[in-house]
Parts: sequence; structure tokens; C-alpha cells
Amino acid sequence: MASINMSIRTDPQLKAQAEEILSQLGMNMNGTINMFLQQIVRDRAVPLTLSLSTPQTLYLDLLEAKREREAGYRGRSGREVLAEMDRLIDTIESEAHEEAV
Repeated sequence: MASINMSIRTDPQLKAQAEEILSQLGMNMNGTINMFLQQIVRDRAVPLTLSLSTPQTLYLDLLEAKREREAGYRGRSGREVLAEMDRLIDTIESEAHEEAV
């Protein structure tokens, strides 16, 4: 299989840190980048989790939930959630059956 050379620019310290971790895993930068590209092609997506969530936003969400509970909101039990899911599944299956007939 033919191959091409690619050039990328990155921070030297970042590259050295990544190479150290990859070395500990028995991998190298070239193979890892090829695996990354193969996964992009296979999944037709970039295999990264991008998030703006931080521990601070999680903490704010927990505080909001606490305020809601203190104001009387109790949410739903697991049984109520599962019962609703069963109802939704039954509805969808019924609609699919009607469309098939």
C-alpha cells in the first residue's frame, strides 16, 4: 500500500508528553495517528468528546437540583420512568404494526 508524508505543527512539550504515554502503551505517534484516521473513516465521525462542562458547571447543576428538592420537587421514581418507557414502546410498536398492515 502506498503512503504519503503529512506534516503537522504542534507544541514540542505536548508532543513529548504524548510520545511518552504512547511509548508506555507500546505505541508510537505514527501508528496512533493512523488509528485515529482509520476510526474517523470507519465511524464517519471524529472520535473525541468535546464538552464545555466543567466541575464548576456540575456543581451548579447539583445546587440547582438541591434548590428544586427543597422547593418540593421530588422527581419520579425509577418505576415511574420504566412504566413510561414501557408505555412509549407499546405505542411505537402499535403504530409500526398499524403502518405495516
